[in-house]
Amino acid sequence: MAASGSTPQYQQVADTLRRRIARAEYNEGDIIPPSNELEDLFSVSNITIRKALAILSDEGWVTGRRGIGTVVNAVPRDLRLKIAVSGNFTEWVDTASGKNLPVRQKVLDFNIAPGPARETRLLGLPGNSPLWTLRRLRWIKNDIISCHINYARPERLAGFDDGHMKGTRNFVDLMREDCKIELKRMDQTVEATTTDRDLARLLDVSFGTPLFFVENVYTDTTDTVVAVTHLYLRGDHYAYQTSIDLDGAKD
Repeated sequence: MAASGSTPQYQQVADTLRRRIARAEYNEGDIIPPSNELEDLFSVSNITIRKALAILSDEGWVTGRRGIGTVVNAVPRDLRLKIAVSGNFTEWVDTASGKNLPVRQKVLDFNIAPGPARETRLLGLPGNSPLWTLRRLRWIKNDIISCHINYARPERLAGFDDGHMKGTRNFVDLMREDCKIELKRMDQTVEATTTDRDLARLLDVSFGTPLFFVENVYTDTTDTVVAVTHLYLRGDHYAYQTSIDLDGAKD
């Protein structure tokens, strides 16, 4: 198997087998080809195959059975957060926050201090102005799935800090319910990117792991930008999903 960027070979094998199961090339109850066949198929070592199968076992895709081999399980529940792209703000918040999934979060740090120049400009503040800044990590089961950084105008969030983000609370609810900010619009940009070394360490993944980078810019009813949020979402745990009506479409 040829190297693919910085993705380890065992991860490439795991990803390939996972997709084959998802596409029903291997069905529930089937036995995955034995390790020596997989070594030849992927041109990798036995230890690479064992690492790949261990990943799939941990994720619930397969089970190793003594004297039988590696058996395909029922396709596990999809624990990716499928974010609705519908133009409905409430629907976006509910799906992006993982309302129906076992998500938990931890605040990394909170401060009011000068922040990045670009975010300061987006908030319409003079250079070197202090920003209300909060950083969080979110998990599903044992996997860190995302890093969230919230920047806001300090005067609009005066008196509110990390103590108001307990549990799985989302930043939008803090602004609307606690700070009584009447939000009018969210402008969102989504880009494909990869982890640098700092993000790789935070998200507990390899350098160069694929991510969605999402920037949300929140405007209130006076057309003032009150907050900017940066989301770094692991590509294997998030998907953007929408439905589009095709008027008069033909195959």
